[in-house]
Amino acid sequence: MATTAVRDVVRAVVPVECPGCGALDVRWCDTCAAVWWEPPLRSEQLAPRLDVEGRAPFPVWAPATLAGPAHGFIAAWKDAGRRDLDAVLADAMRRSAAAVAPALAAIPTRLTVVDVPSRPGARRRRGRDLAALLASAAVEGLGDGGLPGVKHRRVVRLAHGEQRGGSARRRWSGMSAAVTSAPVPQGEAVVLVDDVMTTGATLAACLRSLEGRGVPVVGAIVLAVADAGRATATSGLG
Repeated sequence: MATTAVRDVVRAVVPVECPGCGALDVRWCDTCAAVWWEPPLRSEQLAPRLDVEGRAPFPVWAPATLAGPAHGFIAAWKDAGRRDLDAVLADAMRRSAAAVAPALAAIPTRLTVVDVPSRPGARRRRGRDLAALLASAAVEGLGDGGLPGVKHRRVVRLAHGEQRGGSARRRWSGMSAAVTSAPVPQGEAVVLVDDVMTTGATLAACLRSLEGRGVPVVGAIVLAVADAGRATATSGLG
């Protein structure tokens, strides 16, 4: 009885529930967490704003779609202060990067991981740097997959966030103007890392900024993509 009473008090003060299905008294259930164990799939065809003039869309890999349990996990992680999900989502990124490593091994140059930064206001509100967490996990995963020595560099900057509430074209234009980048050492190619891909506008803006400085971008790894059901499994870069 005492144990039950204590648990009820704790639940009232700090509710504990699975972010995927809402089950009480568990940080997450195995069924919902299983989505993060899926192999990453090629997903660039789902992004209507990933196209950059004169360039074919670059490969984007993701283990999940932004629906159901995956949406719940990411929303709780980003907007509800669920720091206990750091390890779950970092592990998902690490496994995805390890699975992608054989495809990236064909790149005849050194690789560096560049995270897509959060909006400055969101980073301050959360009190931690989720983008850097994912980038570090990707570096470890690429090493696990046979690509040791990959570096994480923070070279992309957002002057302001993507415009919300407007058309997709307007948001794309706003993001393109917001992204700037610093130089990357000569002879390195970039793999972008982000939490989600919706329209692809942010990834495209990062690509334009980096390649405008002569830095090739060879792909991206994200935790989830917005459109379910159309990603395809492939290990190639083409």
